[in-house]
Amino acid sequence: MFRSVIFSICPPRRPRVRRARRLAPWVACASLLWLPARALADPVFGPLDLARRISPDAQCTRSQLLGLCWCGAAAPCGYRVQMYVPVAFVETVRAPGDSLLAAALPAAAGSVGTLSSSDAGLDNTAEVHAWLLGDAAWLLTGQLPCLRCQPSDARSAPPPPMAAIGPLCGEASAVVAALASNLGAGFLPVLPALAYASEADVVNWRTGCRDQLALDSWVQDRFGLLQWGALYPRQMRDLGTPPIVYSAKTAYRALSIARDQLATFLFPVDLAARMQQAYPAVSACFDVGTQPLPQASTSDRPVQTSADGRTGWFYWRPVSCCVGFESLAHCASAHP
Repeated sequence: MFRSVIFSICPPRRPRVRRARRLAPWVACASLLWLPARALADPVFGPLDLARRISPDAQCTRSQLLGLCWCGAAAPCGYRVQMYVPVAFVETVRAPGDSLLAAALPAAAGSVGTLSSSDAGLDNTAEVHAWLLGDAAWLLTGQLPCLRCQPSDARSAPPPPMAAIGPLCGEASAVVAALASNLGAGFLPVLPALAYASEADVVNWRTGCRDQLALDSWVQDRFGLLQWGALYPRQMRDLGTPPIVYSAKTAYRALSIARDQLATFLFPVDLAARMQQAYPAVSACFDVGTQPLPQASTSDRPVQTSADGRTGWFYWRPVSCCVGFESLAHCASAHP
């Protein structure tokens, strides 16, 4: 089953011997590495530009006051707030090394090429980069809710990183090392860590080869992402999906790899999350796996298909936190 998936991704020549049959998928995928690299476009965002695209409005945060929280046996110390907070920025691009940000990325191997996402949505492929969002990004958005949780409140320990499937798939530890050494210093308060970059995970991203250990789960996962289709295999190619939905789905797949395979993403990745387009438009927030995405006929902030092949997304997580009484007093004085 897994072999047939790889063959559909990178169709090899008909093999004549068993050894050639085993190697054919990798030889075919390796041919992708020698496609001409596309010219990279100029960066769009600095740290402040990016932060100001986060939407702190009620439609995105869905803030609720749950009641008192307790810091001791009998003494309430504040109010329990439940809300959504932005915890990651993810972009999909057509060319290896391209980015909306003026931030460093792992170097692409040789002249690695990526097939463009088709305008017709018949054959979509992309490179993807995912960064953690720091609390500083949330604070720089402006017009924040007075009673609020922070992105760091939504953190939870990831599972242990997966063991490598084999040398052809790529060592997960090598991918993690490449991610850790690439980030522009100017972005550190806003984007403190690079959680995933497909250029550092080139073979797995093109084939989904690490997911072969999860065959039993993804064979039955045709609608694991609801109306977006299957989560598995987590790789670059997706057939027949409109480009804008493909980009959102691909961003989610990258976060899932970072969380479950590499342990570099510090937040849960599941259907409780929400997303918001950051580029080329600032959209309304929407639930993962839902369609249609915000449209012009139903939303004053619809998503837009990118003309330059680069699309950015914010990933939001639900969280609850205790907001102290002093913060409530500050809110009352600020909003009499």
